[in-house]
Amino acid sequence: MPIECPRCLLNNPDTTYICECGYDLVSQMHRGPRSEGGIRGGSEYGMSKEGFLLGVFIVWFLLIFGEWSRIRPELKTRKTFNLLTDSMMLSLTDMAGALIIGALGWAVVWVILAYEGRRLRPCPRRTTLGVTVVAAGLLYLTRWIAPDIHMQHIVQAVVVLGVAVFAYYAGTRQWLGKW
Repeated sequence: MPIECPRCLLNNPDTTYICECGYDLVSQMHRGPRSEGGIRGGSEYGMSKEGFLLGVFIVWFLLIFGEWSRIRPELKTRKTFNLLTDSMMLSLTDMAGALIIGALGWAVVWVILAYEGRRLRPCPRRTTLGVTVVAAGLLYLTRWIAPDIHMQHIVQAVVVLGVAVFAYYAGTRQWLGKW
């Protein structure tokens, strides 16, 4: 029965102990068939749903805190509850945009890896969370820029391109682990 290498996904005969890519297949031989519960069948592949959601909530909380500190000088002229709801809604908008950019970043990594002919399957949650964190930080920083409409469009274009470039290099250089 052939053994699939988890690193390069090459099928090796069961008499081979080391894949062509250098991965040790002995641990795969004793494991047996993978569980049918998920695509990857184990916690060693990628990020769990709980870890992803925890990361998203941490980023959202940091955005709320950042927006609160940014609009805090208005505390003397407005109600505290209104400022808190404004900071939550602004940060929720930034978080939604960052998640969309994160999903697009994962798609960019997936397309580029497929174009280069790699059979590496990136973890969509880890890639999306990594790009989301960078995009959320950049979107938060764009709020500090003067509200000139032309500058805002330029900054948003640079942010999207920057996230796409980061996603490509992070995925191909394995900066955040095995994707």
